[in-house]
Amino acid sequence: MMEIMRSMASGFVAKILMGLLVLSFAVWGIADIFTNFGQGAVATVGKTEIDARDYQSELILEVNALSNQLGQRLTTSQTAAFGLPNQVLGRMISEATLNDMATSFNLGLSPTVLAKEISTEPAFQSLGKFDRNQMNLVLRNAGTTEDRYVLTREALETRRQLAAALTGKSTIPTAALKAFNGFTFEKRDVNYIALKEEAIGDIEEPSDDALNKYFEEKKIAFRAPEYRSFEILKLEPGDIIDTESVTDEDAKIFYETAASRFVQPEKRQMQQILFNSEEEAKAAADKIAAGASYEDIMAERNLAEADVDFGLLTKEEITDPAAAEEIYSLEEGQISGVIKGRFGSLLLRTAKIVPSQASPFEELKEQLKAEIAAQRATGEVLDVFDKVEDERAGGSTLKEIANKLNLPLRTVNSISKVGELQNGDKVTDLPEQEQLLSSVFESDIDFEADPVEIDNSGFAWFIVTDIVNSRDRTIDEVKDDVIAAWKKDELTKRNAALSAEILKEVKGGKSLEAVATERGLTMETATDVTRQAGDALPASAVQQAFNGPLAYKASAVDGDTQYILEVAKVTEPEFDADALQLNALRQNLDTNVGTDMLSQLSSTVLSDIGYTINEALMQQIVNGTN
Repeated sequence: MMEIMRSMASGFVAKILMGLLVLSFAVWGIADIFTNFGQGAVATVGKTEIDARDYQSELILEVNALSNQLGQRLTTSQTAAFGLPNQVLGRMISEATLNDMATSFNLGLSPTVLAKEISTEPAFQSLGKFDRNQMNLVLRNAGTTEDRYVLTREALETRRQLAAALTGKSTIPTAALKAFNGFTFEKRDVNYIALKEEAIGDIEEPSDDALNKYFEEKKIAFRAPEYRSFEILKLEPGDIIDTESVTDEDAKIFYETAASRFVQPEKRQMQQILFNSEEEAKAAADKIAAGASYEDIMAERNLAEADVDFGLLTKEEITDPAAAEEIYSLEEGQISGVIKGRFGSLLLRTAKIVPSQASPFEELKEQLKAEIAAQRATGEVLDVFDKVEDERAGGSTLKEIANKLNLPLRTVNSISKVGELQNGDKVTDLPEQEQLLSSVFESDIDFEADPVEIDNSGFAWFIVTDIVNSRDRTIDEVKDDVIAAWKKDELTKRNAALSAEILKEVKGGKSLEAVATERGLTMETATDVTRQAGDALPASAVQQAFNGPLAYKASAVDGDTQYILEVAKVTEPEFDADALQLNALRQNLDTNVGTDMLSQLSSTVLSDIGYTINEALMQQIVNGTN
């Protein structure tokens, strides 16, 4: 049974759970189909062309999504390394295959049906119904047009129609559902010993022969990386800010124009006594009218000042509208009549009034000058950018440009692509460091590369001045590092050898508990472990625990820890084909069975109708996306 399940996991199951992602995009569309467009056909599937504009916009969506996930903008080489260009094109080829099939079957949607589908699009809804102005706003923000969107949506709905016609009734057999149920919900108790490398203790110093042999085997790991030296000219608003050019008059005008920014609103200290009923509140108000104080009412109700005082608040900060209106109508120290508040009847007092007041200009003058200078600098960045580019076009060096335009120039000597200097120090303060270094290492000496954009607010130009090629180091240069690496590897080897010894003893007939006792180790038990999770055991150990039957013995490794484990108990799940917990699993599997069928059909059709790719145009788009 286990062999069958493993086969399913690597074949049918894996195909369902992993291999259908591209086709599901092709059939059901993607989350955001509002895109920008380029020109030309990047690929042709049968008689259906994939417009380069569509490909460009889909690729941009994928690059932006992954860039946001990673927290950094992907370079062209990183985009290629992640395989995004081929993934996007593969998905679009699948879509085009289905579009071509639909055309050959004369499938299509009537204008009425298409209009109905578009009118139910959630993004186009306002106040619970279709809003054409909202649709136009969404499409405009997405950089597309209504006509382009209608064509894209028509193709999507036609693919859905084709998918429903071919696979709409696909269901998974009950026997297969039972197998999936067992595979998913089976639980096991696992006895295990965890061997941490640190328990091995200190490793002795290696002999010269052992160290030399190790170094020769691992020499590439100690190889000196390529180092590059370069000059970098940086332009950000802070580099061209000029507070001296901002006059007092400029600051005064700014102060008067944005006067509301510098006004502290009126605040009032609100005190509130809440009553259970209007009658109780009225009785308290009558006592106050007869001469009792607010403090007297507080004492009657066992209230301390902290119970009634809400502190100084602006009118907008008081969440109860009735209380806000009343507090701001009272004089300082005045007590209100009975107020019907949001949570009951109230007696309020304005304990203190702090009037609205404007911060004086002289107090803010220097701050305002700095703000004005920063705004001006931001607006002048592109002007300075043009000046730098003009100077470069005229043959000026970065140093000459820096001197002429008073911009900061920095020299970076012998740095690796990962930001490590030749002396071992780390550099972390370069602008857009990862992208900058990547560009530096893609350039050549004295080559005028395009500037690197900094945070959408500035630019950095660089020129490579020297290249030190990667080379093999001698053992004397890295002896301490080699010894440390040898000891770490030796520690790992000895821990693995100890694990193998224990596993051999256990497989030879000894119980895991007995071996643990003999060796002064601790045996632990993880209960109710499933394939999906294990709090006590790492994924590698959980996988091994399900690779055999009851009493199965195996080892696994996770980082610096070796695990020797034994399956102590197997609990098969109950199976009821109509159980609620299986409904979601059944629905997913039914959908995936249909998608798998459609995938096979699509692959066959694609091999019949053929496809071509304009690789030159594709590469042009990829290079222009980043």
